[in-house]
Amino acid sequence: MSECQDLGRLLACCGHLGRQYGENLLRQRGYDVTPVQTRMLVYLSRCQSEVNQRDLERELRLRPSTVNGIVSRLEEKGYIARRTSPTDGRVRLVSLTDAGCGKLDAFRFTLEEVNRRFGAILTAEEQEQLGGLLSRIITDLENEVNKV
Repeated sequence: MSECQDLGRLLACCGHLGRQYGENLLRQRGYDVTPVQTRMLVYLSRCQSEVNQRDLERELRLRPSTVNGIVSRLEEKGYIARRTSPTDGRVRLVSLTDAGCGKLDAFRFTLEEVNRRFGAILTAEEQEQLGGLLSRIITDLENEVNKV
């Protein structure tokens, strides 16, 4: 297989460089959150209610210990709140605080800029095509991963 056809490497490289670009922008603009922390805050804002910590693991596709660390750091910063479910003591519920909503509003423009950067050299048609292809790859890989 030629280097140009090494899709796994190309996708990993795009993801890595995209995270670096986003992290650099967030740092340059003085935000005290990492890209993965921003993903969690954005997801919580979309949910508009408490979220089971297991749902965060699935959404972010991260291990429980990693999500627990991210939640702890965001909780220390006052951006999210975590509590035990009143119906099941084993379940931890996570929600966005007012400070978290304010932080999300402050860096939303930066997140949009990172997203624009990904598609800056593509036409609208190419962006749509690439989005469809990547969605198919993700679905296929999720099916394979979930078989195990």
